[in-house]
Amino acid sequence: MPQPVKVIALIKAKPGMTREQLKKRWVDEHCPLTIKMKNLKGYRVNIAIDEHQDIEGDLPYDGTAELWWDSLEEMKEDFASEAGQLAGEDADTFTVIRMHLYTKEYIIT
Repeated sequence: MPQPVKVIALIKAKPGMTREQLKKRWVDEHCPLTIKMKNLKGYRVNIAIDEHQDIEGDLPYDGTAELWWDSLEEMKEDFASEAGQLAGEDADTFTVIRMHLYTKEYIIT
C-alpha cells in the first residue's frame, strides 16, 4: 500500500519584500499555479508574524508551506509535470531560500 507523503517547504523571501508583499505574491499568484498539480491532495501556506517570536531580528524564514500526496510516486509525478515545473520556476522568482523537508505525518489530535 502506498505511503502518504508531506512536503514541508521553508521559504525566505527575496530581500526587500515585506510579508504583505510575500502574501500577495505567494498566496494570490503562486498558489493557483501549484494547485494545478493533478495528484496534490492539500496545500497550506503559513506566513510568519512579527509578534511572539523566539528569535531577535530577522527570522531565518518568512513562511512555510505544507503540501501532501497519497504517495511518494504521485508527488514525484507532480514535480516532474509541466505544472510542477512551472510552479517551481515561479517560486524561484520571489524566494532566496526554498528548502523542502519530505516527511511522514503522524496526526496526534
